[in-house]
Amino acid sequence: MNKIQTWMKCVALFMVCMCLLSCGGGRGGSLPAVTEILVDQVRYGQTSTFRLLGINLTQDFQVSISNCTGLTVLNGGSDAEQDVSCSPSMVGVGQITTQTTDGRVMAVKSFEVPNPQVKISTNFGDMTVELNATLAPVTVNNYLKYVNANFYNNTIFHRLIAQFVVQGGWINTAMAEQAGARAPIALESNNGLKNTRGSIGMARTSAPNSASTQFYFNLVDNPKLDYQSEAAPGYAVFGRIIEGLGVIDIMAQITTASLYGLENFPTSNVVIKSVVQIK
Repeated sequence: MNKIQTWMKCVALFMVCMCLLSCGGGRGGSLPAVTEILVDQVRYGQTSTFRLLGINLTQDFQVSISNCTGLTVLNGGSDAEQDVSCSPSMVGVGQITTQTTDGRVMAVKSFEVPNPQVKISTNFGDMTVELNATLAPVTVNNYLKYVNANFYNNTIFHRLIAQFVVQGGWINTAMAEQAGARAPIALESNNGLKNTRGSIGMARTSAPNSASTQFYFNLVDNPKLDYQSEAAPGYAVFGRIIEGLGVIDIMAQITTASLYGLENFPTSNVVIKSVVQIK
């Protein structure tokens, strides 16, 4: 090969390299690349944020997240990081996947959505309640909407029956009906969950699909409240106390009377200070 041929090959190679750089095919080009995905605390039914790290992330690319609703790209991102958010709609393992616009997978990350938990703070102590969103999704979603709207804050347990149940979620500390109740929900009593000691269920009228805000805790095993048949549908259990079970036992010792037109009303206020979703 003579010097002219060598020189011409070098010029051709140089031109190819310049084309790659200008078209985004070389280092520093405009093609996006996600190199890492950071998952913050993920909570069932609440907006959760996922941080994407990489290069050229202001360019177009695709994001999908399994069992998560309301996927949104948050404002304020940069070439080095972008945040996306959604609300997990199922418990268990989820997955976030990032792809180029032509479908090439860039990064994948699995994450765990735990069973939702709420902390109920009362003037007799605190309880942690784990909710079963898998077996009672309609009931859990309804309850969490009230929780996250602060509906239960500064309400009372208005019905106490020893060796049976403690019931609340209706009357506030001013002895008035708490404002903000929504439409009743469908009954989910035939879900396999039982009215055992420490379980939480939805109170209702004689109409099966009438539960809205009121809930109760079982002080003892109450199998007569379980689903028996379509003619005797029982009451929907949707979780259980996992910490602070003794709090309901203290409540059960309070004397009751007929007050405000209600039977089994506690003579001393049993106040729900707050209910907060903690997981």
